[in-house]
Amino acid sequence: MKKAVLAAAAVATLLAALFAPEDEGSIVGPATATPRQADRVALAALVTPASAPPARAALVIERRRALDDDEAATLFAKQSWQPETPKKIMLDQQAAQASRTVAAIDAHAPPPLPFQFLGRFADEGKAAYFLQAGERNVVARPGDMLEERYRFDGVVQGSLQFTYLPLNLKQTLAVGDLN
Repeated sequence: MKKAVLAAAAVATLLAALFAPEDEGSIVGPATATPRQADRVALAALVTPASAPPARAALVIERRRALDDDEAATLFAKQSWQPETPKKIMLDQQAAQASRTVAAIDAHAPPPLPFQFLGRFADEGKAAYFLQAGERNVVARPGDMLEERYRFDGVVQGSLQFTYLPLNLKQTLAVGDLN
């Protein structure tokens, strides 16, 4: 049986060799455009105007240009989805308020008090007041010097009274009910 299969395979090979096409020894024929490629070429010819430069002119490689200072500064700038209008309005309002504050300050008026009232306590019948000056906490009793420019005078009608020493002017800090 093996001999019969071998003989059939040899006969099939001889027949394939006898009836094979003769196109210069190549098995695959020359490439031709497929219908899709031909459609793309025709479409490109319709879309591209006749006055347009050839496609090769569009493929020019240009040298990279250096960024100027403005472009380099914004390269890694903070990005936000928020519109800038509210920011600008707030900045304009702050500038207007600052200009009003500067205009309201008189040359003979003391600066605003740098103190905030935190609380009070009574120690042996004498009252002491907790104040905050910037980031420091201060304990003040009537007659104490504070910040080298203020003297704490005491409580007058529910407010703390200070004297600004360079101009010898009184200032008050409203604290509400001191009970």
